[in-house]
Amino acid sequence: MSSSNFSVKPRLLAAIVSCQFLYGCGGGQGLESSNASGDAQLSASSSQSQNATSAGMRLEHVRPGSNTSSPATGSSTVAVTKSDTPNAGVISPSTSPPAGPNTTPSPGLYAPSPYNPSTNSPYVSPPNSPNTSPIPGTPVDNGPRTVPPVTTNDFCTSGTYPAQWAWNPATTQNQPLAATSGTPRIDHIRNGVVIASYTSLGGDGGYSWPDNTSGIDNSVGPFRRKPYTQWQAGDVFEIYPAVYSGANMQIYLGPNIANDAAFITAKYDVPANITIRGKTVDGHRPVIVNPPTGGSNSNYGQSLVYIDALYDQAGTLITPSTNITIENIDVVDSPTGGFLGKAAVYVNGGLNVTLRNMRISGFKQHSANGIFGTVNNGGTLLLENVELDSNGGSGGPEHNAYINASANDPNFTFAVRGSWSHDSYYGHALKSRAQNTIVEGSYLSGSRATSTTQTETYLLDVPDGGTLVARNNIFVKNFSGNNSNGASLTFGVESASLTRKWGLTIEHNTFVAFSRYYDDSNHQLFPMFIGDSAPGTRDVNYNNFIGYCPTGNPGRDFRGANFATLNFNDIDLEFHPLTPQLTGDPNIIGTPQYAHVGRTTLRTTKALGARD
Repeated sequence: MSSSNFSVKPRLLAAIVSCQFLYGCGGGQGLESSNASGDAQLSASSSQSQNATSAGMRLEHVRPGSNTSSPATGSSTVAVTKSDTPNAGVISPSTSPPAGPNTTPSPGLYAPSPYNPSTNSPYVSPPNSPNTSPIPGTPVDNGPRTVPPVTTNDFCTSGTYPAQWAWNPATTQNQPLAATSGTPRIDHIRNGVVIASYTSLGGDGGYSWPDNTSGIDNSVGPFRRKPYTQWQAGDVFEIYPAVYSGANMQIYLGPNIANDAAFITAKYDVPANITIRGKTVDGHRPVIVNPPTGGSNSNYGQSLVYIDALYDQAGTLITPSTNITIENIDVVDSPTGGFLGKAAVYVNGGLNVTLRNMRISGFKQHSANGIFGTVNNGGTLLLENVELDSNGGSGGPEHNAYINASANDPNFTFAVRGSWSHDSYYGHALKSRAQNTIVEGSYLSGSRATSTTQTETYLLDVPDGGTLVARNNIFVKNFSGNNSNGASLTFGVESASLTRKWGLTIEHNTFVAFSRYYDDSNHQLFPMFIGDSAPGTRDVNYNNFIGYCPTGNPGRDFRGANFATLNFNDIDLEFHPLTPQLTGDPNIIGTPQYAHVGRTTLRTTKALGARD
């Protein structure tokens, strides 16, 4: 096809109707409206009883109203808001933002979620899904068992703790570095054949030709909200190492139209079975960097990567983007970066979304979440071998990752495997309101604050309960500062709705405290905060605890059953026990344990704690 094969008139028609209905043309239409969710959090300065039914709960302050960001291109001014539970953006014609989130499940909209709590391996991928991948398994690390420099183990009386460490550098295997140079190139692969190459990701790039799913027009990148569709189900996009920064160097993956006739008949293409994969060349992989203009107009000013769905005029989800995988890409903030309404990666209407082998870092500079999931997701949102670093802020607050419950899928699962979430600011390393949460073989670490300052709050916060499986994880907490909190893991501390299934499994984890206190008021660190009113079964077993001191409070001193209390000279710099106690669950053998950075090995023993 060449430009002479179609007339200007249909192109002009598409420009007019697409501006009006897809973008809102200056009226701010097509955006999500936001309602404050409350996002209650235990206040460190209030009651320290830390019981779910007691006082001591405060509402995190939510930034009301909206902020306005001027897009880098186009005529629309994008109004964006910050809240923790936004409603869906509207793709079809609308004269006002939707009134609220869809709370009525659509029959048949979501297939059963791949969550199987009755088996030893709770994450089960659906057949032929992009989520399906073998757990990376290699023999356990055989590096030297280097022990920390410990001069005393009377930390509960002396207050002397070793300095916090990250990992043994001798056994650390870093992920590829972010590219610092290179020529942007995106190969479009269909059935194993490259059909097109692009020099931009999409974002606020202009229109492509209509009927362009075969890559005939490569003048603009494929991941845009402007017409026309440039992908088909099953396509793979390989991104070469380079620095991708700018309004047209961002990813929007959501509904589009093939041509003007499709728009008139409201026949939208919705992404399915799409893989976006970074290539590693000479130890470097592609990086998307927040530009001075911030989030693109195509991404509603919300994020650098946006996964979207098709909604009706009322904001009710019609068709989610299904089986989407993004892997081997860094997404980072910059001191010169611009405003982001919500997060680095924004998932708003995905059914089975996988983020794998990624690094999402630095967005505390703009008070943004690393990853944010709205109420419109379903199936499983999987983070595998992902590093989340230095994201968060006091505006919501924001977190390294914040995933909301699904309004459509009662079995929605947030799963994290082989990942490292660390140095979150103000918010949590992981926050999940999902109906089911699985965190296994991962490393959640806080950092030490200076006096009068704050680092993270919780490491794993599951405030609305449901089902939680936390297995083979390393939790590391330190002095996190005033207005923070002392628990590494919370469950069911804000609500106990009986409309969801409940069950708690915390097994074979290692909890480490590098300080007796977490704030200047000498409030003590403790490993778990489990809501008294949380229903369902509770299985807390086979965990190791290092560095904690008795508080005299039964709830904070709770350790479960079959646990071990160790000293710092009982473990090495990889949090292995030097003398393993082989009294754990035999079924733990063969499950993933964490290896640094952001990978897993398979367990070979039933040693207590997170690692063999």
